[in-house]
Amino acid sequence: MVTSLDERPCPRHPSISTRLRCSKCGTPICTRCMVETPVGYRCPQCAGLSGLGWSDVPTPLLLRATLAGLAVALVVGWLWSRIPDWQFYLALLLGFGVAEAMAWAARAQRGRALQTLGVLCVAVGLLVSRLLLLAEAGSTPGDLVRIFSDARLWTLVQVRPIPDLLFAVLALAIPFVRFRVTR
Repeated sequence: MVTSLDERPCPRHPSISTRLRCSKCGTPICTRCMVETPVGYRCPQCAGLSGLGWSDVPTPLLLRATLAGLAVALVVGWLWSRIPDWQFYLALLLGFGVAEAMAWAARAQRGRALQTLGVLCVAVGLLVSRLLLLAEAGSTPGDLVRIFSDARLWTLVQVRPIPDLLFAVLALAIPFVRFRVTR
């Protein structure tokens, strides 16, 4: 029989009394902060939810991960400018390469900061590939603005609007999903 003595305030929500306990550590949990897992209800810490925000990944790891992601993005961007017909495979290489290099450098941490930086690194790789293709065609970066109005420039930079957009979205989505914090 449960008595009122078993009720304790939730450490995260002190105004709520609860009889529930984390199945791992025994900490009181209320219905607002409990996390359902395959082995019972757990507190956010035991369930692995730390509410990662921008600053939960240490700055040295963020810097290291960003440098690793940029290195991969620059190499794949250069490679993409050399063999633009392999768009699908290079989009996969860019997305997964950046995400896994960053994950390795950040010691497999996750969070919004890594998501954002991963997407930015992939965008740099995509931009590098197009700027290098423009340079090979004898155009200037200013011509990049005219691409949408002049179909002849599309062929110079190997832009095919629908496939290019799909491959870019694919590459950008990979680090976004890789560093997502699951709740």
